[in-house]
Amino acid sequence: MPPQKSYHDEVVHFLKGIPDLTPREYSDKIRSHGYIAQERAVRAVSLMAFRHLDRLKAIFLRDINPDELPAKSNILFVGPTGCGKTFLVETLFREILGLPTVTVDMTSFSETGYVGQDVSTILTRLLFAAGYNPVHAAMGIVCMDEFDKIASGQNNAVFAGAGTTKDVSGLGVQRELLKILEAAEITIPLELSHSDYSPRALLSTRDIGFIACGAFSGLKGLITRQDKLHIGFGREECSPEDMRIAVTYTIEDVELTKHFLDYGFLPELIGRFTRIIPFHALSRDELKTILETKVLSRYEAEFRYKNIRLTVDPAVLDLVVDESVKKETGARGIESAIARHLEDAAFEAYSTPGTRNLNVRLENNSVVFAID
Repeated sequence: MPPQKSYHDEVVHFLKGIPDLTPREYSDKIRSHGYIAQERAVRAVSLMAFRHLDRLKAIFLRDINPDELPAKSNILFVGPTGCGKTFLVETLFREILGLPTVTVDMTSFSETGYVGQDVSTILTRLLFAAGYNPVHAAMGIVCMDEFDKIASGQNNAVFAGAGTTKDVSGLGVQRELLKILEAAEITIPLELSHSDYSPRALLSTRDIGFIACGAFSGLKGLITRQDKLHIGFGREECSPEDMRIAVTYTIEDVELTKHFLDYGFLPELIGRFTRIIPFHALSRDELKTILETKVLSRYEAEFRYKNIRLTVDPAVLDLVVDESVKKETGARGIESAIARHLEDAAFEAYSTPGTRNLNVRLENNSVVFAID
């Protein structure tokens, strides 16, 4: 059945306001917003954005039958914490394109009937991000963060923190996601509550793009152990590879559905993702670039607003990067590391009237500072 005229007209108006860009132009805009590294992922998500919007414009602006076009695509990002998975999604779809975009933490969801949020409220959040406009919501983007945490209790991975994934309701959440990730009409609550009596509305997921992100802790070690068993080494106990956080995944690591099945996922759910994109752990040089261009510049701006000039010795920056590499928390560890080293300096600078300069340097492997 063709869409109603009022709905069609509103979609046309919405889509005409979005400029036509090529995948390379999307990629360039992502880089211009300060996104570092992950070239494969940047290209993949730029192409997804191009196809997402081009498909919508073909349907609503050029009156092409949706059945003649490829179905909407969903993407799964696999990579260590702090490597830029959710940041990439939010940068492109929310900041650059201005599409209704919502990032949801999947650890808070449970199967219907259990304690926890109903999976259908993912779409309620998207509707809220679209200003309760169902037309705009039906063309939006959902980023499912911590996706690996809905693995079932049959998870065979061994890693630090194992046991924190879903046990009773993990498979239930996965089953309910199956329908949402497809083109389906979903009845969703209009309020983020557990009440069965809250008002509800119908929302189509035919044109909603889903991007799942997860660190999949222990997946690399699981794959390594399987490879060793395959060539006859016999069963091995937990190895250092199992316990690592900042791992780098390859295309070969993520292309076999069996790996995700052993991790605790339904093969049908993994099959809902058109592309599975591996992320690499950020290198030392990449972390330093993020520190200098993103993190440190914000601290300099904060001090500048107080008429204080902050100068940080390069040796201190190298120390911060080294600490972040050891913590294996990627870009997330950068800010906590430099915040710790600037804490005493900031306290004294903000407490000393007339401070104009704050110099932070490394002396005998310790961070010291001087104010004047």
